Amino acid sequence: MAQGRGIPRIDQALEVVVGAINALTERQDGGPGVVLTLGGLVVSGTIIPDWQWFDDVEHAARAAFVVHVGGCIDDEHGGWARLFKGAAESLANDHAERRAAREVTEGLPDRYQRLVAQHDQTTYIHLTQARVVAPGVSPLPAAGMHWRGRLSEISGWSFGHLGGEPPTAPAQDADQYM
Repeated sequence: MAQGRGIPRIDQALEVVVGAINALTERQDGGPGVVLTLGGLVVSGTIIPDWQWFDDVEHAARAAFVVHVGGCIDDEHGGWARLFKGAAESLANDHAERRAAREVTEGLPDRYQRLVAQHDQTTYIHLTQARVVAPGVSPLPAAGMHWRGRLSEISGWSFGHLGGEPPTAPAQDADQYM
């Protein structure tokens, strides 16, 4: 959704919702459901913090490698799991630093607060139990998956789930995460 000088425009209300969820420090088993439209697709799922998404995907990567490599995770395959684990830890640290920066600037003039806010932009939304719907196709996968999308690509959204309810069981099969 390019607008103006080629700068993608992000729905500020959705950015605030996602930013607030990303700031959570406790694991979320349930959160707000959301239905997103982007590029002719509809995506529905439950919003979770970005660090939790990377943590969950890291566990799924480990499970997938155990299944597909025959029960052992060697350095070659375990690297993918470490990549996601490192991303989750980095995001958790980044959020702590952002909170500290906001607290430090609270009593300062607005121009300093704006500088901190400019560097505190939310770029992606992270969903669990997500299903993707294309025209004429049933939601895939039926049990849901982890999904990550760029906020600037979302053209519309609402709270809720496709069909009114999230998938009944989170995806257990590691293949559904990949």
